Amino acid sequence: MTIRAAEIAKKIGAELVGDPDKLISGVATLLEAGEEDVTFLTNPAYRKHLATTRAAAVILAQPPEGGEGTYFVSSDPRRAFVEALRLFFPAPPPPAPGVHPSAVVGENVQLAEGVSVGPGCVIENGVSIGKGTVLRAQVFVGRDVVIGESCLFHSRVSIREGCQIGNRVVIQDGAVIGSDGFGFAPGDEGYATIPQVGIVVLEDDVDVGANTTIDRATLTRTVIRRGVKLDNLIQIAHNVEVGEQTVMAAQVGIAGSTKVGSHSMLGGQVGVAGHIELSDGLVIAAQSGIVSNPKDVEPVNGMRVVGGTPARAIQNWRRIEASLSRLPELFKRVRKLEDQK
Repeated sequence: MTIRAAEIAKKIGAELVGDPDKLISGVATLLEAGEEDVTFLTNPAYRKHLATTRAAAVILAQPPEGGEGTYFVSSDPRRAFVEALRLFFPAPPPPAPGVHPSAVVGENVQLAEGVSVGPGCVIENGVSIGKGTVLRAQVFVGRDVVIGESCLFHSRVSIREGCQIGNRVVIQDGAVIGSDGFGFAPGDEGYATIPQVGIVVLEDDVDVGANTTIDRATLTRTVIRRGVKLDNLIQIAHNVEVGEQTVMAAQVGIAGSTKVGSHSMLGGQVGVAGHIELSDGLVIAAQSGIVSNPKDVEPVNGMRVVGGTPARAIQNWRRIEASLSRLPELFKRVRKLEDQK
């Protein structure tokens, strides 16, 4: 596919600076782009490479002063680049509607128009699946599950009994929705299993990464609110509630009965203790440990950012981390002062 720069600008909603007839046939990174590729710049640290990139055109927020070349200028260059990717790599057509002969479908199952059930899927009794939803190979859907419209479940996804899935939900390979919560009561004869009889609710436009697990509630609901994006290998425990439009990177763990605020960002390997309630709009640095709701955190560039274990305002955490390397020297000075007494 080869497209004129003027046409690309129109498609991605950007202002064109440069040659409208420049021909572009691919998409690549700033450092790897060839003479027929479009690339993008969002991180200021890479701006120095504008002078040496071989790209035919660059998507960015501000073109270089006096620089020659072709640029797509956008107030949101990352979003514009996403549109460029969609232009050059359109999504493959969905599989044909229908139920594969190898699938097992129970009684009283309702499949709306355009539903596609792939090879080896198992759908238990009483399930309802909305219009246009796609189940790839070997998806398991437990009894009485309700699934909305235009969802996509990749191979080996498990949706356990009674769970409720909204519209346009995407779940990657191997994820488990509604596994039993970690509930055990200690006793004289060991640990007794506490029945986990609640459900999981995923609201509209949620994305769940590969091999992520979301436990069902003990009695009520574990809730993932609208627009939440979860990376791979995340653990959400029973009775957790995640606020809308929150995003989590890989290997985050949220303990039971915790509420995570809306419009928050959790870096990789963040751990959150149970039975706490976090504020909206919190940004948590990677590998941080949250044992209580961080308070009195002043915004940095409009965001309330915390880090460390226990987590504290990011500025304080960085000062503490920087001081740790000086501890051996400080100990020597203290000993020397004590010897002089």
